[in-house]
Amino acid sequence: MARRKSEFGPNLGSILQGAPAALVRQFLASFKRPDDTLLAPPEIIDGTTDDQGKAALSAYLRSEDKEIIGLLEGIAGALLDMGQDKGATSLDTVAGQRLQNVDYDHYESQPDLLCKSIWMRTVFPMHFHDAQSFYAARRYRERRTYYTCCEVDFDHDSVADAEGIPDEKLCDAVQEALGLKGKVTASVLELPETANYPPSFMVALRHPGPLSSIDNHREEGGWTVHYYRPSHEAVLIYTPKLKKIEVASASGEVREKTSKVFAEVVLGRPPSAKPLTRREFNLERFRSSFDLDRPDFDDVEITLAAVVEAEVRLGSWGRRLNIKVTIEDTMEDVVRKYVANSATLIRSFGFTKIAIAIGYTRRSDGKKGTFRVSISNGSSSDVQSMRDPFLRDLGFRLLEHWGLTQNLRTLTDQERAQWFGFLLSLYDLPGDTVAGAFFNSAGVDPARLVSARLIARKGRQVIGLAEDDDEVVEVEQETGPEPGTVRQTGSFGEADGLRLDTNAIEYGIDRAWLAETIHQAIAGSLGIRNIETINEFLVSLGPIALGERKVPLYLARRLADLKARENVENALRSRHTAGPGLVLAVSNDPPRFLGPNVVIALRDLLLQDGSLGDLDQEEMARRFEANRTLASSAQVAQVVRHTPRSATLIIPGLDPLTLDGAGQIQLFESLVEAATDGTGQRLTKVLMDGMGSDNPRQLFSSGAWAKAHPTYIRHGSSNRYWRLGEATDTA
Repeated sequence: MARRKSEFGPNLGSILQGAPAALVRQFLASFKRPDDTLLAPPEIIDGTTDDQGKAALSAYLRSEDKEIIGLLEGIAGALLDMGQDKGATSLDTVAGQRLQNVDYDHYESQPDLLCKSIWMRTVFPMHFHDAQSFYAARRYRERRTYYTCCEVDFDHDSVADAEGIPDEKLCDAVQEALGLKGKVTASVLELPETANYPPSFMVALRHPGPLSSIDNHREEGGWTVHYYRPSHEAVLIYTPKLKKIEVASASGEVREKTSKVFAEVVLGRPPSAKPLTRREFNLERFRSSFDLDRPDFDDVEITLAAVVEAEVRLGSWGRRLNIKVTIEDTMEDVVRKYVANSATLIRSFGFTKIAIAIGYTRRSDGKKGTFRVSISNGSSSDVQSMRDPFLRDLGFRLLEHWGLTQNLRTLTDQERAQWFGFLLSLYDLPGDTVAGAFFNSAGVDPARLVSARLIARKGRQVIGLAEDDDEVVEVEQETGPEPGTVRQTGSFGEADGLRLDTNAIEYGIDRAWLAETIHQAIAGSLGIRNIETINEFLVSLGPIALGERKVPLYLARRLADLKARENVENALRSRHTAGPGLVLAVSNDPPRFLGPNVVIALRDLLLQDGSLGDLDQEEMARRFEANRTLASSAQVAQVVRHTPRSATLIIPGLDPLTLDGAGQIQLFESLVEAATDGTGQRLTKVLMDGMGSDNPRQLFSSGAWAKAHPTYIRHGSSNRYWRLGEATDTA
């Protein structure tokens, strides 16, 4: 029999079915509508069975507004998340520290994990919020998304318990560092030791986001602009044993500044000290081999270097395969012997943990010793927690030698300004992967961008391009005999020699961090504070003073792509109440207008070498006024050409229309001529002569045609004729 579909949505339906009616009623009664009134579910009196109570609650919910049901569905999803697996353990951790005596007994007396989640959300919503923060931080930690890890590689004050973290002082310092107007609040939690992590401290910092607005449509039909500041969160975890600070936040700038402030306020790090060390660990090399060489350092001889443990997750975080060997064994031989048939499959998943046994002899005194290093893929290693500074230094030197780690260093202000033109090119690319040839042609070393975490090495292209007798042909690229080389094979299997792999390497772009780097550079140049990401192609930079007026300022990318441009135009149209604005285009040769908004290429405002200086606001004002005057003062329809394939149609009383391609330009030039020579219209056959199409509709995408017709082009006296839009009627 088919499973009955929930009438309230899967989450709310699960809550109704899985929890006692009395608890569900208590949860519903605590919910506030948007007008601040509480829901009033029916009372469940003594003698009412659980099924009767649930039936009464279901009937009540059926009578409620669908929008309220939608809001409850979202909250119910959070209740389910926190009522199972790591969500439930996060809730238990918070309950154990925040609830006292009777309250904790009430929590523990709940019949199951879901009921604990509902009870905590209903009775102690702030504690529930803290548990959600802990749960989110654990996921960020595992998946390495929106996540930064720094090493505490300096002499610092110890933190014995949560009381040792001055939360008010920390909040004030974070507020000042981020330049926030609203107050920052903090929740501090002691995290117990788990199978994977030593004891640590969590600080959930809630801070105001940039000022935002939305058009609020009132019930009587009018509208007002509603201004608000969304609440954002940065979750920081400090692990004393590992000497590590981890921060999870959607903003890279917030992660960087929050970790710096915590190190100064809580751990006593001098503000003038060098930036905190950030490392990234990469275990990709073990996909092909477990062999490790023994480098010959000046101060120490490495006598042993062997992988003794390897862990791989088989498709999910819950399934793991762990292989351990002794130092007398060779991991490569063990894998070949015992999992030979599955070795390739196992390696395809990639390793999540590697342990290496290391033996050494110091040259100064002949002292011998061994130690073990563990590395987890991402940003975790036990090297930093080693008490012996000699072993700690040697461990990091070996990891760097084997290519398992490198320091992460954000771009300095000088580097960011110097490479700004290239960063714009990277920002404007359509995908999230780019080949090494892109950097080589621009004369940019990708290694520095990797160390700044703007890009990450992903692998090597199997198929490449090469020149053969002045022709470009495809070649196969295989691993070369030396690091940094590839062996090329031609189209017919002929050997094509060895090449450096510089052009063949593929890099993944960290879109969020790259975008934030560019946004902050522009904001610093123009003195802007409020930055709002509208969508993946458009960013609001807030109002800016241009001459005697203030206009909205935007940053747009991918304007050369018609679909992306339509996306940007639709977003700008929804903000028409702010008035005509100025759009800084990342793309070269952008359209002059997007609706009533003026567009200028951001590159035109850079210095001659493509670097970023102080953006010239006088030049921005001059271009804005010149283009607005062109659009608003036109007395007759006209087509203004910019390049052979781009132009702007200007019709008095209408917003400018961007024309793409020679066909659209020729079409509207003919219609403008008809509007001014007294005929007013053109026969379709005459209009389309020489264009390779028999209807104007075929020259436009569906979205562009919907915008152009019938506002800018419409039928004339019959369907056989076309003319400009209604604003040009002479009748």
